Amino acid sequence: MKIPFCTFCVKSRMFCAKCQSLLDSGEYEELDVDVIDKLLSMEQKYKQYLSDVSYSKSYKVRNLLLIAMVGIRGIPKSIVKQMEEELTSELGINVRLVEHTTKVNELATQLTYPARIYSISMAWLPDGTNETIIKIPRHETGRLPFKPTELGKVLSKLTRENVKVEVVG
Repeated sequence: MKIPFCTFCVKSRMFCAKCQSLLDSGEYEELDVDVIDKLLSMEQKYKQYLSDVSYSKSYKVRNLLLIAMVGIRGIPKSIVKQMEEELTSELGINVRLVEHTTKVNELATQLTYPARIYSISMAWLPDGTNETIIKIPRHETGRLPFKPTELGKVLSKLTRENVKVEVVG
């Protein structure tokens, strides 16, 4: 598994200049170091699956920890579920592993599961920017892992685009 920090720095919590600069810049936080530490301890057990995966970032939303990784889609769903359950028990918070992508449609589908999305559309604003609008039926909001407004914020952070979530119906 590819990680942004040195393995030694993660295990010892004594950071070299490179790793310390990643923390100081705000690109990564202590939460990321904790998650990477747990993933490294699991790596031996899931070596054949995690060899082509790279860690991107972790996001905490209320009682859910989203771990964005590149290449996680290539792992069988049953293995991903096992990893999520192990991480949940070790970190003490619900964990969901998601594929890190800049495509709003794919990421929204992953994050809203098991709820369904009504539509995803693009709006071009007068100032030249665009906004992605995700519409979720009202009866599906109870199935969302978090509030629609939080979903919009998380999608905006992950994709670095302006995303708005609306509840319809």
